[in-house]
Amino acid sequence: MNPSSPVHRIAEPAAFTATDARSALPARLRAAQQLLGPLDTLTLAALLTQTPRDIEAALGQIASATDFATEAAANPTPVDEDLLTRAVRLFLNSGQTIRAAELLLSHGRPDMQLDLLESAGWWLFYSPARALVGKFLALNQLHPRLQEGELLGLRFIWTIEVAGEPHSVERVLQAAPGLSPALRATLQARIAQMFDQAPRAISQAKIAVEAFPNDLSPPALLARYTLGLALLEAGRPQESIAPLSAALKGASRDKATLLQIDALQALAEQHVQQDLPAPAQLYAQEAQRLRQEHGLRPLDAPWPEQDYLAFPQLLEQAMQALAEGRTEAAASVLRDLEARERKTFYCFKWRNRLLHAQTWLAAQRHELPALLSLAEAGAARPAETASLYELERLVLQAGAALLAARPWPTERLQVLGAELQARPLALLWRRLQLIQALGSPAPDLLALRQWLDEEEPSEMDVLWLAPKLIGPLNALLSTPAIVHHRRARDHANDLLHLLQLEAPAAADKPAAPDNGDEANPSPDVPPLGLTLREWQVLRLIGEPLSNEQIAAQLFVSVATVKTHINRAYSKLGLGSRAEAVQLVRRRR
Repeated sequence: MNPSSPVHRIAEPAAFTATDARSALPARLRAAQQLLGPLDTLTLAALLTQTPRDIEAALGQIASATDFATEAAANPTPVDEDLLTRAVRLFLNSGQTIRAAELLLSHGRPDMQLDLLESAGWWLFYSPARALVGKFLALNQLHPRLQEGELLGLRFIWTIEVAGEPHSVERVLQAAPGLSPALRATLQARIAQMFDQAPRAISQAKIAVEAFPNDLSPPALLARYTLGLALLEAGRPQESIAPLSAALKGASRDKATLLQIDALQALAEQHVQQDLPAPAQLYAQEAQRLRQEHGLRPLDAPWPEQDYLAFPQLLEQAMQALAEGRTEAAASVLRDLEARERKTFYCFKWRNRLLHAQTWLAAQRHELPALLSLAEAGAARPAETASLYELERLVLQAGAALLAARPWPTERLQVLGAELQARPLALLWRRLQLIQALGSPAPDLLALRQWLDEEEPSEMDVLWLAPKLIGPLNALLSTPAIVHHRRARDHANDLLHLLQLEAPAAADKPAAPDNGDEANPSPDVPPLGLTLREWQVLRLIGEPLSNEQIAAQLFVSVATVKTHINRAYSKLGLGSRAEAVQLVRRRR
């Protein structure tokens, strides 16, 4: 569908004789200017079917009339339907569909408005002027033409995508009259996708793609985009490239801007999952450029806190607070989000982000029961039909088990790893490799070195798994073989610096106190103010050991270990476990 093609159902205006047109020209010219605002001479000539010379003469005649402004203000010219029809056709023929829609929204009859929706409604839906479609639908919601056929399909896609009510469409879709099989399958695929039903979305999207005769309409492009996104969400990123690229190509050709942006963002995510950050960034930057070019809302623009779409942004705030060690600030945000999640349906992707933040918080607070609960809640072996987000959840739960000092058995991790490699899902596989390298009974330094030898590590993974990563990184840097692996060595040093575990430079160190004991403190002597037991616990943190491992080694309860840690932190002014490890390292 070419949005610049004329709306054929809008009636042709009646013909005027040259004499009639010339005698009525000043009044018709004033009506045109009142209806459309200032227009250039050539456009006015085309609109009024006059020569440019006639238009210039009429403009001069209007300008010479001293009472023109007063008369025009006091007696505005009624909208001439013939003139309106000519203006709409002129705009459509020159590709100015949005201007035509705005004109009909203000002055057009319902049948004229629905004619425009029928011919260009889908293009408008994927243009920056999408809101116009909603206004047309609201004005004509009871009109019989909106209760069947392709216009009903347009009403359904608005309800699914913009109103966010796919359930209300699902209830009536099967019995909806006049929908083509291709459009019906496309709508079913979009509904399944919004309910995290990737296999069903793939099945319906394939039916839709095969049913459309070509890709020359926005619904046909939507079917391809839906198929590509469903394949990605099913954990099949390689297969998603072709339909997403086809949707992007067609949307670019037809200037369906919003669909073009959606396809770019999906391709960016596809490359993220394959651990290809450079092309992912290019796709994301192009999507952002289009948003800026068309004055659309930036992706990172904040939503009001209580808005549904604020959920991932608030999660991002919590994760940032955790990365900065602001545990209580993160906990406050997460309590609110957990309450929301219990009352409202959120997509699998957002729920996984919440799980990630919950695990991270529980690790920072050394809350073993919470970590164990998060690690095993619904966890099972990955099925061949597992979606991307089901697999991501299993990886997050494997990380929670590691942080709880109860790592999953090797065989269970290998099964999950094999599934990630078979897809392939490189980002999740790389995260799982780190979890495997850090697992018990002892970290695998060779596997850790191989992990560091590859791409630059993700900061979020490093910070999230820091309690289990610090000791192995130090141990790896102490091995003689590391000198032969410069890339791994550099990455390990960078990560320790990120975790603020490097000793400060000499110029930044406080002056040593003037007594022999403290100038060269013995690692066995507690820092001033600590008891021997508190110092013993801190030194075991520096090994690094978890609270549970420390409790087992000292034959005390985990609660006792936490008491010693809290008292030591308070006496020494420590704010995090990382700072405690740094202090222990400096005194060795």
